[in-house]
Amino acid sequence: MLLKSNFGLIQRTNSFFQGCQNVSIFSAYIKLNQLEELNKDKKINRIVVRWEIEDLVKGVSDFEELFTYCKENDIALYRNTRIHLKAIWNNENSVLFGSANITGKGIGEKGNNFNYELAGIVNPISFEDITYFNFIIQSSELVNDDLFLEMKNLVDNIEIPTIEFPKLPTKKKIDDELLISQLPMTCSPEHLIEILKNPNDFPLEEQLKAAHDKVLYDIVIEDGYEITLTKLKDAFNEKIIIQKVKLTIEEAPRKSLKYGDVVNWIQEKTTTVPTPMRWEIKEEQIVNNLYEWICFFDQAFYWDRPRHSQIIYSRN
Repeated sequence: MLLKSNFGLIQRTNSFFQGCQNVSIFSAYIKLNQLEELNKDKKINRIVVRWEIEDLVKGVSDFEELFTYCKENDIALYRNTRIHLKAIWNNENSVLFGSANITGKGIGEKGNNFNYELAGIVNPISFEDITYFNFIIQSSELVNDDLFLEMKNLVDNIEIPTIEFPKLPTKKKIDDELLISQLPMTCSPEHLIEILKNPNDFPLEEQLKAAHDKVLYDIVIEDGYEITLTKLKDAFNEKIIIQKVKLTIEEAPRKSLKYGDVVNWIQEKTTTVPTPMRWEIKEEQIVNNLYEWICFFDQAFYWDRPRHSQIIYSRN
């Protein structure tokens, strides 16, 4: 199972520490407060950090306080400017590795703006894997007092201009709300809930569809069926793309749209982006799904098949 930010990453990392006698840490960037949290049982005995002079000047990795902490806690501190991996090795045959640096926003999941990270645990690792860790350590330089003072002198004598960079946060735009991926992939709300109850009982294709819809509508199945269904209804009906589809049906001359008209509307009004599988609007029944979802959650709409084509109607 993958370890994920906001889904127990720091807890599982702490559990990994508890199962170790001692550990080596490989991390490009390290913040002391996060390191202290991980090392509360004093199990870290070796650290390899990147410590490029640029990193230290910019403050992305702690410097003087980390060096002092390692000296006071008998931790061998190494520097290797080629370090980019992030790994916690138990110095035997088990490792936790992933994308997270030893920082609050990384492995610590701190604040409302923590990074999205992934990690995993491998046990046992191979002889070649163990050799690789040893190779990195042997390729690194021990940070002694002389090297620290040399680096400190360089860092202290570099002045960088203060640059105010504009903020451009990640924020969904109206165009994002009209992506084809904003439409449900499962065939009905009830089917989605059934899959979420026991995902492993369904084929992978159904799991992929359900995973998409779970995130799209922010569904928590543990809330219970009725609460989940109510929240799902609200989330679905609040989607801008759903509101626009409904309005198009209501404003049509006969307050109805044929199947082909809905396909055309989707092709004209939405932006196709890659989805978990290679989807074709018609072949994968996205329109059929849309009919089912709209009519399930809104009694003002219904669909019928008077001849060869499905037609969705508005009662308004």
